[in-house]
Amino acid sequence: MSSRDPAALSAQPGTKVARSGSVPARRVLSSAAARVLAIFHFIGEFSQVFARGFLPGNWRRTMRHEFGQFLYQVGFRAIPAVVVAAALVGLGLVVQIIYWLNFAGEQGRVGEFIVMALVREIAPILTALIMIGRSGSVLVDEVGQMTRSGHLRLLASHGIDPIDFIVIPRSFAMAVATFLLTMVFLHTALWVGYLTASAAGLSSRSPLQFIGAVNAVMTLKDHLLLVTKPLLVGYVVSYISIWLGMRVDPGVHGVRRALPKAFVFSLLATFAIGALISAVL
Repeated sequence: MSSRDPAALSAQPGTKVARSGSVPARRVLSSAAARVLAIFHFIGEFSQVFARGFLPGNWRRTMRHEFGQFLYQVGFRAIPAVVVAAALVGLGLVVQIIYWLNFAGEQGRVGEFIVMALVREIAPILTALIMIGRSGSVLVDEVGQMTRSGHLRLLASHGIDPIDFIVIPRSFAMAVATFLLTMVFLHTALWVGYLTASAAGLSSRSPLQFIGAVNAVMTLKDHLLLVTKPLLVGYVVSYISIWLGMRVDPGVHGVRRALPKAFVFSLLATFAIGALISAVL
């Protein structure tokens, strides 16, 4: 067939379009594959670091010092913010529960509704959101600056593993702090709500009767959830922030670009873990 054949000439552009159209598809597939591999890589590192935190004798003096110092920063210093938020929740939620149950003539179900709403969902999630906004961004900035300045490479050159010195103490401290602050949030919201309802004449129960009504409906699963959810959420939020901070772009705006990613990923992880644990327990 001659190269000047009209049929051949008309077929050539179509062939070029088909070839050029396959390029975006390949890019999409390669990008999706890269994202899947990155997720598996993150899960693998996450599991490895989590297991190393429970190795006997792995917590040396420097690690314990970093753990205590960071626990003070993210735990003790966050108490005022948690107390204020919990007081507002106690005024807006616990008082409303007592009021509407009295209005419906279901005063005996106060403990059930408080456990279902405050203990299982609101206290752990809102405490985690406070930790994300207050401590997660600080972790991204701190570790990101270490990465950009070469501080992490300097630690490795001196035989100090950044995983043991930076990641493990901060992640475990964040988990413990989230659990403790969840307890502070829960008790503050309960007592502020109870005292406000008693002052307004909405509740005639004594403090022991009120706490007894809450404890009476709490099952073993509720107690396990109240321990497991804050610990796991706190650890995951901390690890995500540190993981992104150790992989910031070397440019001037590397840390700034990592901050919204850490916030979004931490937020999604918090809701996903909360929903999963609530479904299981």
